[in-house]
Amino acid sequence: STATASAFEAKVRYVIDGDTFILSNNKHIRIAGIDTPEIGRDGKADQYYAQQAKSMLNKLILGKRVRIEYAGKGTDHYKRIIGWVYVDDVFVNRHMIRNAQRKAYDEKEGFWPVISKLKKFNEPWVGNKNSRRCFLPGDKYAKKISRKNKVNFSSLGEAFYDGYSPARHLNFWPVVKY
Repeated sequence: STATASAFEAKVRYVIDGDTFILSNNKHIRIAGIDTPEIGRDGKADQYYAQQAKSMLNKLILGKRVRIEYAGKGTDHYKRIIGWVYVDDVFVNRHMIRNAQRKAYDEKEGFWPVISKLKKFNEPWVGNKNSRRCFLPGDKYAKKISRKNKVNFSSLGEAFYDGYSPARHLNFWPVVKY
């Protein structure tokens, strides 16, 4: 049922990964403002802790009725609805960042002990307030960020803590080897 023109509710049928799921009406939803490690596809390995991110989202929303508010232009280039997601009284977007990323970072759990030792992790990063993506300062996209949207971080850890993720073209995430 449609609540307003910019929001609707439906039941979650399947969780694809830590930031994407499918509703009972077969609409694909991409959670706005977060980027979890990718599940391996087409023979590629999972990124670190992709399965854990998926499991966390599964426990939070699978089989439940969620409310989706359209974010930005509403859809991405894969035709997924980009949305702010709510289940019961929980803002899923914030929950995934705060309860997964921040907890793991604070306690040096999950991939943090591995990631935090990478050279690029401890270098300065530049964030874009609009996209919530971050870049190395010399990156061509970092140079295009307007002054009002630019945020400087002393490390990638600081950027993560504020809810930013590395731009995909940087291929920052190591591949999981089994």
